[in-house]
Amino acid sequence: MTELSRFTQPDSAPGYAIDFLDFLDRQEDVRRLRREVVSALRIAPGERVLDLGCGIGGATAPIAAVTGRTGLAAGVDISQALIEVARERSRGLAGIEFRIGDACAIPYPDDYFDVARSERVFLYLPDRLGALREMQRVVKSGGRVGVIDTDIDSTAIYSTKPALTRKMTSLVAASTPNPNSARELPALARRAGLEELQTSTFCATTPYEFFVRAMQGAVLKAAEDGRVDRAEVDEWLTEQAELHASGDFFQAWLFVLVSGRVA
Repeated sequence: MTELSRFTQPDSAPGYAIDFLDFLDRQEDVRRLRREVVSALRIAPGERVLDLGCGIGGATAPIAAVTGRTGLAAGVDISQALIEVARERSRGLAGIEFRIGDACAIPYPDDYFDVARSERVFLYLPDRLGALREMQRVVKSGGRVGVIDTDIDSTAIYSTKPALTRKMTSLVAASTPNPNSARELPALARRAGLEELQTSTFCATTPYEFFVRAMQGAVLKAAEDGRVDRAEVDEWLTEQAELHASGDFFQAWLFVLVSGRVA
């Protein structure tokens, strides 16, 4: 079964994580989101930029295309398997590097970067405040920090059974450590001490294949664990498959970007 919660320990199922991230990197709405974040963080040629929780480098490489040969796009991830893939795919490219590291122990010195960003990572972190403070440590005074996350609870899925859909999406949210991460980011950034905070919101749609990869496993596991009737899960999954077959499947996600200046 596929579950979003597997990203808490990606090396426990590296094949799933790599395949899932490859799939996400191909989604045009994800690529558009990343372009808008580069613009919002004012990433420029010659700058050093940290991509925390970089995975296989799907966002790091486009950043390197902006920062250029005189800058640096540095990806850090806790997963050895994902970092190995990122390194292999960036082999021969200038101005890009990848290191294994924890979000609360970033393997770079103080004041090293101009910008630090993290995308869809705080959903899984046990210490989000510690990670934000660590991002500030490695960014120069006056530099920028940006965190982008989604809200599992607020995903919008078309259904003729809205009450059942709310029940199922709540089960998916419960399988994620920080399912309301996006809405919590502004308060978290203030607690961390970032200054001149700015908040931007984005929306991304995802296809039925994403629904199957990201959500189906969580509700089936909930049924296995006795937290929901298997008949209800089957009813919901059957309806979504039928909506996909008729061309009526629709799912959208809210994304929040919170950015600020390091004191």
